[in-house]
Amino acid sequence: MTSIMNPCDKKFVWVIKNFSSLQLQDCYVSDPVLIHDVNWRLFAYPEGSNGDHLLLKNNNGDHLSLYLEVDFESLPCGWRQYTQFRFTVVNQISEHSSVKREGRKWFDKKAPEWGWEEMISLTKLNDINSGFVVNGELMIVAEVETFEAVSTSQVAAVRDDSEWTLLGYYSSSEEDKDDVTVVVKGFHVLDSQVNQVKEIFEKHPDLATNLVLKNQNLKNVYMGFLLDLIKTLSKLPKELTEEDLNFADSTLSDLTNAGFMLDWLRLKLNRALEKQIACDAG
Repeated sequence: MTSIMNPCDKKFVWVIKNFSSLQLQDCYVSDPVLIHDVNWRLFAYPEGSNGDHLLLKNNNGDHLSLYLEVDFESLPCGWRQYTQFRFTVVNQISEHSSVKREGRKWFDKKAPEWGWEEMISLTKLNDINSGFVVNGELMIVAEVETFEAVSTSQVAAVRDDSEWTLLGYYSSSEEDKDDVTVVVKGFHVLDSQVNQVKEIFEKHPDLATNLVLKNQNLKNVYMGFLLDLIKTLSKLPKELTEEDLNFADSTLSDLTNAGFMLDWLRLKLNRALEKQIACDAG
């Protein structure tokens, strides 16, 4: 039913055969692929999972859902890796029409999978003239770039010509958009993030005064950490899960060790923790 084609260091192709005849309510899983000494695999829900999947909440059964999962059962204690990943639902008639999503997240035993509940609409996917399903086959390309959290001394030692390459985000809409970056205070950020980053520096001008990061790619990645952290802590206290708070605490420590001045975020996190404790006690 499925096959993995041409697996390489960071990229593999998953071909789902007889896609049009699959049971839409089921979950389909790719064979594992070894990337940087860790096994990864894809999960596909042809019609969403109706809430059965821990990350699926809003899929009304009209989109393909797609997720990347690390083989968490084989991971050593304490394993945690920041990972950038790209999914492409290949249009086999016109490459320009392929649907792409790209994100970056922490993967660990508590959060072993990430992805999109609305990867592509079933209307578009199943259109016989759309080019996504040809001869019954749906083709998905996954690219996985892992980046380990490092200590402050290790960060300072990374060469400026590091082979590690930062990948940008793709728009969450189904139409591809140019991945344009703008330099703000020495950080390369997406055009859609410029105003937010400028506002952060206006409110906290000493934010990066003590930054130890020299490698540009690392600086960009850590800015991504910061934006993810701010997004998490912007939730209402009742919406914050234990996983959110654990993520926030560990990410805040990583950013502080890299030299970011984040007392204001530490205060916000402490308040969130206090409110959660109060809610649990109530």
